[in-house]
Amino acid sequence: MRVSVRCAAVVLAAVPAFALGGCGGGGGSSFKEPTGAAISTITIDSGNLFFKPDKITVDKAGIYDVELKNVESGSHTLVFDDVKGFKLEVTGDGSTDAKKVDLSAGKHPFHCTIPGHAEAGMKGTLTVK
Repeated sequence: MRVSVRCAAVVLAAVPAFALGGCGGGGGSSFKEPTGAAISTITIDSGNLFFKPDKITVDKAGIYDVELKNVESGSHTLVFDDVKGFKLEVTGDGSTDAKKVDLSAGKHPFHCTIPGHAEAGMKGTLTVK
């Protein structure tokens, strides 16, 4: 009987720590949307395993409003590989999501995080001159 009580106490002590592990910590977004005015809006269409355009070039660094528009069925995301926490999500034909992002000069790769989508071609590059 003692062993059962001791095991139960260990399990009960571990449950809150395990349950809290999914809240807040590690997977949370640290992205802070800039508050300044956007230079312009960059609209990217998403569809069944594509982004259009998938190669984008803008002339100067600064704040841009990035809009993802779903033009076909399905769910898609857009994340920049080098902008921690930035994520746009769309579900269903016609849905949109947008956020401002401050982009430095250089190449900013982006992709869809839905399993298998990037591997099937849902990726691209936004280049800032």
